[in-house]
Amino acid sequence: MTTDTPPDEPHEEIEIKRRQVAKILAAISGAGAVSAFSVSAIAGLSESGKIEEPEPLFVEGVRLVDAEGTPLRAADAIPPNENLEPITVYPEQEGGGAITEDRAAVLLVRFPEGSYQEPTNLDGTVDGYAAYSKVCTHLGCAVNGTEGNQLYCQCHGSQFDPLQGAEVTSGPATSPLPQLPIGVADDDGQLLLATGPFEGPVGPQ
Repeated sequence: MTTDTPPDEPHEEIEIKRRQVAKILAAISGAGAVSAFSVSAIAGLSESGKIEEPEPLFVEGVRLVDAEGTPLRAADAIPPNENLEPITVYPEQEGGGAITEDRAAVLLVRFPEGSYQEPTNLDGTVDGYAAYSKVCTHLGCAVNGTEGNQLYCQCHGSQFDPLQGAEVTSGPATSPLPQLPIGVADDDGQLLLATGPFEGPVGPQ
């Protein structure tokens, strides 16, 4: 009985195939090395401190101002009432004027004293005023509407309760608007000012 066997491949063809396989393996190995280097480089950038959180715009003593840079007095920034009538305020920049970056915008609200409940930082309220970041914690839109006594983001419908620490009352946001603790400067015409930075990260979470 006889069996058919394939003819032997010429030596030159075998050598060419070996070289092709070697090139492919070298390319794969090189790509892996480049990938590993890239990951290492990115990690190095992060560890070196080149990627940093922005400096806080509100620190203790920074006054609250309107968009034109006018400092706000506790007596009349918002008339006292039981309805939600927020105004947008900003940190005063050194030398006067307003820092109007999106992340600096703050919603200032006022209700009768004693209206606020936990988890509001009650020590961070003054004369019925409370302040919260205007940047929605969902996707970063401006919270620029109201629904009854709820702060309302018109982008996707999230609502926040300013009387309870701006907690979420309707999603898709899942985190409250961070509160800005505020007080007044007794020796400066009862001007409103920050008593510290935001009590949480500003923006999407």
